[in-house]
Amino acid sequence: MKSPAQILIFLPLTASLFVVGSPVFGEELRSGQIATNTVVEDPEAMAGDILTKTSEGMVRTTKPLDSNMFGVVVENPSVVLNKSTANTLPVISYGEAIVRVSNKGGQISAGDFITSSSTPGVGIKAIESGYILGRALENLEGQEGAISVFVNIQYRNVEGKPTFGRIFSFLFTSLEKPENLPEVLRYLFALIVGGGAFFLGFISFVRSLRTGVEAVGRNPLAKTSIQLAMLLNLAGITVLTTAGVALALFIIFYF
Repeated sequence: MKSPAQILIFLPLTASLFVVGSPVFGEELRSGQIATNTVVEDPEAMAGDILTKTSEGMVRTTKPLDSNMFGVVVENPSVVLNKSTANTLPVISYGEAIVRVSNKGGQISAGDFITSSSTPGVGIKAIESGYILGRALENLEGQEGAISVFVNIQYRNVEGKPTFGRIFSFLFTSLEKPENLPEVLRYLFALIVGGGAFFLGFISFVRSLRTGVEAVGRNPLAKTSIQLAMLLNLAGITVLTTAGVALALFIIFYF
């Protein structure tokens, strides 16, 4: 049985958990959303707008592929850091948020990269490499609206699905830009995985073939069982090699 002191501590904690996980004044809190009260100099900025950091302060983005994108204005986040004042707005730089978007860069589908546009605070589909706000989590119905986006601001190579020629060209040219390093490392990792799987598979196949031929030469009466063992060994090597190459292709084309 809890003592009176334990009850006094337990009740406020329970109440705070109930408030965080429940609607407030009829508006639902967005689960898992952690925002920071940020000073915004743009008086017209509102929930869903993409913000950028400028010499004048935090304002709505008006530049496509803006490298200074900071985050998105949200409402009713589950957790808010810093004290709220008359000129601050809750902003998130990582996580799920509702973002104002339009189809000026193409119709947006779930999984597309979203970036800033020339329309103040509004995102569009990223159709070329550059800085992105994040990935769309749902389709845009109509010409403009608000959709859920997983915000994760970074530089991405988004010029269509890469070909092998484009991959090697990218590796040789993109090192001039430090922001391309994560993409370069991804391609290098895929090449190491795929190349390593193919090389090990080839070496294992040659070794298995040589061992099998030598075994048949030493024991011709067991030729059938040796050949069967060689076929099973070859099948296993083929499966493992194919899996390694498939993993590399998945990393390159879909990761």
